[in-house]
Amino acid sequence: MNKQHLHRLLSRYRSGRCTQKEKHLVEQWFALIDTDQTQSLAQENKEIEERIWSAIQRDYRSVPAPKGRVISLFFSWRSAAAVLLLAMAWGSYQFTQGRLSGKQLQATLQQRMTVKTNNTVQPLLLILADGSKVKLLPESSIKYPVNFIQSKREVYLSGKAFFDVTKDPQHPFVVYTEKIATKVLGTSFWVDAAKEQNGVEVSVVTGRVSVFERDQNGVSEGEKLNNGVVLLPNQRVNYMTANQSFVTGLVPEPIMHEAYQEAFIFSDTPLGQVTVLLEKAYGIQILIEDEKLRNCLFTADINKQPFLTKLEMISSSVNADYKIVGTKILLSGKGCPGN
Repeated sequence: MNKQHLHRLLSRYRSGRCTQKEKHLVEQWFALIDTDQTQSLAQENKEIEERIWSAIQRDYRSVPAPKGRVISLFFSWRSAAAVLLLAMAWGSYQFTQGRLSGKQLQATLQQRMTVKTNNTVQPLLLILADGSKVKLLPESSIKYPVNFIQSKREVYLSGKAFFDVTKDPQHPFVVYTEKIATKVLGTSFWVDAAKEQNGVEVSVVTGRVSVFERDQNGVSEGEKLNNGVVLLPNQRVNYMTANQSFVTGLVPEPIMHEAYQEAFIFSDTPLGQVTVLLEKAYGIQILIEDEKLRNCLFTADINKQPFLTKLEMISSSVNADYKIVGTKILLSGKGCPGN
């Protein structure tokens, strides 16, 4: 590895002719030295290259030579660049015949990650580098980068946690469990993989969430939505491990939008208007199967009642029944007297 090889690598990056792997490594290096490669001027390039080269020289001198072997420094410049950039990013490296083995590379990459396990009996609050908050429940673990420097903000969960994600449309936030991936831009939601051998549950409090099945290599197939679902507030999905399917439904206790806290006082209000208000307040679609119900009148103050109690009071007062079908509510019945 010499200055010429380094110059060639950076030149290929600036001209957009490097491979994806080379691009990834160079961008990581720039991020770690607090230099914005997209804003560097041409006259700054030589200074930046000198800084990189000086750092490389320091790392060469700091790595002890292995006993009993002579390692040539004249290996492929691409392999050298990859090794050196990884060394600068993560503080140490090992090489054999000029390249990292698979296990060595995996161990080096893991040094960039932080792993937290909640061994207490109380939820553990974590704040990630982007400001996102994670409430990690007992007997759960999460692995995440010290800094998010990729195009996606990726974390890995085992157990159960609540995520309140800082909005960043340019950098989606993805939570991986063993079987599924949950992708958001900025929202709050639960992921429960405590018993993942049986299934995983994702439930949404605010925002929009996409949940996908991961393939055998652990990569999310979600961009294609071949096997996945999109969830809205108060919706949940259970991924059934046995048959690799998604079953959607409503959360057990839907949460009302704050703007409708005092909106549920009715006096001879037609059922059609009552259900429209419920839909707006909870984001849940309510279908009236029998049109004769729509004009039935409802009178009550149900502000303090939870969602399902509201439904019970409304349906019983108009001689109707409700049932939950997936993420929808169906109202049906004989209707009020005189209709």
